Amino acid sequence: MQQTLRAVIIDDETNAREALTNLLRIICPEVEVCGEAKNADQGIELIGKEKPDLVFLDIQMPGKTGFDLLASFEKVDFGVIFTTAYQEYAIRAFRFSAIDYLLKPIDPDELRAAVDKFKSQAGSINPQQIQILQEHLDPAKAPRLIERKRNDNQRIALPTAEGIHFVQMTEIIQCESLGSYTKFHLVKGPAIVVSRLLKEYEEILDNFYFFRVHQSNIINLEHIKRYVKGDGGQVWMSDNTEIEVSRRRKDEFLALLSDFYVNSGKLR
Repeated sequence: MQQTLRAVIIDDETNAREALTNLLRIICPEVEVCGEAKNADQGIELIGKEKPDLVFLDIQMPGKTGFDLLASFEKVDFGVIFTTAYQEYAIRAFRFSAIDYLLKPIDPDELRAAVDKFKSQAGSINPQQIQILQEHLDPAKAPRLIERKRNDNQRIALPTAEGIHFVQMTEIIQCESLGSYTKFHLVKGPAIVVSRLLKEYEEILDNFYFFRVHQSNIINLEHIKRYVKGDGGQVWMSDNTEIEVSRRRKDEFLALLSDFYVNSGKLR
């Protein structure tokens, strides 16, 4: 018999609350919706009263936001799945923070997957995850599609079986594909292995000074010691590893490398 999960839905749109409730009844019958709220203040009261296992939380609501709601709790000891209408850069922001989300209108398969993931990794959200998410959802801070953003002062949340690691992007030397996993090689400490494809991190890091030079490697341009010319060429990284540059990616890589040196003031 499946364990019942007690959940609440906090969203200012009546139709959105009804639609999610109906989907949960059909797709996730083990989830019991024990209450709904239409704003953050009501949501805070509801969570205090019901002590749910899981909260489906809208980000944008009149008055206080979903972030304000979470900030009101000294400890977030319940699971959170954000529901949002954000589209443009939301996916990158949520992946950066390793927080689960559902884009509206909610897809039944994605809802099932999100609930299953919560059940397998039941736990609270770290405040640092919320901070990273807010930073990347801020339109003023979001990089334009035609621009690269400096890696300085940027953090990324890396979820592993042991927990979530918060890493400064300047500390990442390279990301290496290990089949269905990605291995992060860092300046300090042991490498971190995440159960996600390298392709996903290619999309996440696309607006920063990282580049996929080969099928198996994404490198941080800040950690290149030298480039050796060749068919595609090779790069020597700050940890003395040598990485091949694929021939088909060579021109794009060299153009980005030149751009990096100009914008970082590291002209050579």
